[in-house]
Amino acid sequence: MHLWNLPDITIAPDLLFGGFVTNTLLLTWIAIICLVVVLFIGTRRMQMVPSGLQNAIEWVVDFLQNMVDGVAGKERGKKFFPFVATFFLFILFCNLIDVLPGVDTIGSIKPGTPVAGTPVAGPFLTGQYSSWIVPWLRPPTTDLNLTLAMALVSVVATQYMGFATLGAKEQISKYFNFRALFRGGLGIIDFVAGLFELISELGRLISFSFRLFGNVFAGSVLLAVFAFLLPVVATVIFIPFEIFVAVIQAYVFAFLTLLFMTVGSTSHSQHEHGEEGFVSVQEQEQEQLLTVPAQR
Repeated sequence: MHLWNLPDITIAPDLLFGGFVTNTLLLTWIAIICLVVVLFIGTRRMQMVPSGLQNAIEWVVDFLQNMVDGVAGKERGKKFFPFVATFFLFILFCNLIDVLPGVDTIGSIKPGTPVAGTPVAGPFLTGQYSSWIVPWLRPPTTDLNLTLAMALVSVVATQYMGFATLGAKEQISKYFNFRALFRGGLGIIDFVAGLFELISELGRLISFSFRLFGNVFAGSVLLAVFAFLLPVVATVIFIPFEIFVAVIQAYVFAFLTLLFMTVGSTSHSQHEHGEEGFVSVQEQEQEQLLTVPAQR
């Protein structure tokens, strides 16, 4: 008989109640509520000289705004910003929840045991049922359903921006360039390249969802195991590291969405001009300042 066993790690979330509410879905709702409350409190009494929570929120918004404008430009940045900022803030909150006490470690005993349904705190659970805990709260981004859904929203939004900016004809020609077939030679290569580009769009669903899921799930398992083994070590060493990973993963997902939206709303003619088709916003503004005195 073992005095204590490691927690039973499962990829699929655990069903709690209602026939569809899982521990990841429950914590997703909590993360949304927390995000709304924080933003409401920080912006309900706006001041000219920000301080406290308002200052922190404005710093994050300015950071995201500068990132979006620097990559997409101010004109397209106005359209991309709501998607990029929402992804970043939501994923960041979902990831940071993982470091809170009780997440992944407080729950009830699995069905099928004599003590099924008994509320327990994992680190204090001993005996043969010590690994049969069903956590009430599990980080939302450790659920592949959520990461896949966000990846799908990102890909669909990217295609929508492409159709809205370039028009249906040019957007479809990126993937099905039938005119290139009549050129022969390199034209056939251009046609095949378009098909590969379509496949890469579908591949983003896998890369987006599994990258975020894999990194956060691995960190969650690491924290849960060391919370049982050495709680102090987990707090001192791994929690700061997980906070760093949480921020990086939120940034990567948001930045890649921004990058794909920018590329997806750029026509082939701009690609063919190389660097000339991607003149930065700062260069355009400097050029305008130089031409105004000349016109006068």
